[in-house]
Amino acid sequence: MKATGLLLGLAPWVLFALVVERLGADSVGWAALLACLASVALILYGLRNGSGVKVIELTGAIAFAILAAVGFYGSNHTLNLLADYGRGGSVLLLSVVMFISAFTIPFTEQYAHAFVDQKYWGTPRFRQVNRRASLMWSGIIFVMAVCHLISGALQSSTGSSPPPGHLLLNWVIPIILIIVGVKRTNHLSEASP
Repeated sequence: MKATGLLLGLAPWVLFALVVERLGADSVGWAALLACLASVALILYGLRNGSGVKVIELTGAIAFAILAAVGFYGSNHTLNLLADYGRGGSVLLLSVVMFISAFTIPFTEQYAHAFVDQKYWGTPRFRQVNRRASLMWSGIIFVMAVCHLISGALQSSTGSSPPPGHLLLNWVIPIILIIVGVKRTNHLSEASP
């Protein structure tokens, strides 16, 4: 399995984060709507090319639709909370979905199908490798969520924009984690038959 498809599935979360960061609390509804539409576009692309609906993309569509509704109809206080904690909260939800999938159908299997011969899909080794990859990504995304939530708390408590540690917590650490995740995913893929 290559991590490319998985990274594409994470694009709506990045889009949401970038728009809210650049445009502020008043943009939460629009940022969430854009992220929702990006998730729906990925779902439609998967249906069109025969790879199906992926759990990450479906989670994004639902989560960002809810965030958009709250963003458009919430009070100013709610918008400020979403600007500070929406990124961390949505990423935390994603990590929980990834974690749960590891004990049902690992979400990484959906991406691995594009790279692994169908005769291996039902094998215990295929499931084991994807369970490990799903747990790893769940952990990576969880650490990212914690970083985002800490940054949100700093933003909320200091009132400074950007808060101390913003770049480190919201961008440097998450990018390093993603690079490690991609390398580890590629290593797991190469080590499996």
